[in-house]
Amino acid sequence: MAFFLAVANRKGGVGKSTVAVMLAHSLAVQSNKRVLVIDLDSQCNASLILMGGQGWNEARKAGKTISDYFYDLFDGIPANARDYVVKNVGDVTLTNGKPAGVAVVPGSLLLEDIQGELYLKQANQSNNPDVVANRVRGRMESLIRRFEGDFDIVILDCPPGLSFAALAALKTADKIIVPFRPDYVSQLAVDRVALLIEDKRNLDDLAEIPLAQRRYTCVANYVRDDNKDYMMIEEISLVHPVLDTFLPQRNGIANAFDYIGKPQTIDAKYGDASGDVTELHNEVVRVMEETAKAKKEAAPAA
Repeated sequence: MAFFLAVANRKGGVGKSTVAVMLAHSLAVQSNKRVLVIDLDSQCNASLILMGGQGWNEARKAGKTISDYFYDLFDGIPANARDYVVKNVGDVTLTNGKPAGVAVVPGSLLLEDIQGELYLKQANQSNNPDVVANRVRGRMESLIRRFEGDFDIVILDCPPGLSFAALAALKTADKIIVPFRPDYVSQLAVDRVALLIEDKRNLDDLAEIPLAQRRYTCVANYVRDDNKDYMMIEEISLVHPVLDTFLPQRNGIANAFDYIGKPQTIDAKYGDASGDVTELHNEVVRVMEETAKAKKEAAPAA
């Protein structure tokens, strides 16, 4: 059974796709896991990082994107989910020189339009908008789960809005990583996504859930060597669970997401940020292990 790891925030520009791909690379190389990235963001950044523009365009023309997947299989058509997966993507290799075990369901510029079409189709069967919305989201959730038998880890790169796909991803996820910039706008965005994830009305209600028991954890990104950034991270950590690892502003991170297409080691890919990648990987693996253990202990005895 795959572990579902969503990367989400209600705000754009916080590096969700950056973190999603970084985790995909490191989990495949450093933990030797079979990793699938499902690109649910219509900006398609994760797909472009992993496939390059030409590879993504070929998938789009072939009708093998996430919007095609949802649309083709939504009504129960017995198509094969594996047909929409592009394997051996990215330009990072294992230590033996073989491609890292990263695959992707490519993103689509049309995903928001497709979701609207699916909603309208379901609206013909019910006059209750809540019933229709729950039906669309629930069906997308079940379609996302179809990949759990083929991979060890499924990373869901979420859009900043509240689309049906984003809500399905948050519902599916075993753990949610929330990247943020250390500023006040991001602080408000973290508050909003946390309330959504934990289904709470306000921060007072959210505070009733111990930090260690929440379904999400945050990671500071684009951190400058500045006391103001460190103070903001500390302030957010008083309200939300925050990883000890943070991602500084480094050329290695900025440059790593230009698709080169030439095989290289993960250290060569990330340059001066390779240590940051390893730290993030190690802490996220620990969080995943703790989450899986808690989930197993909470499951009713057979």
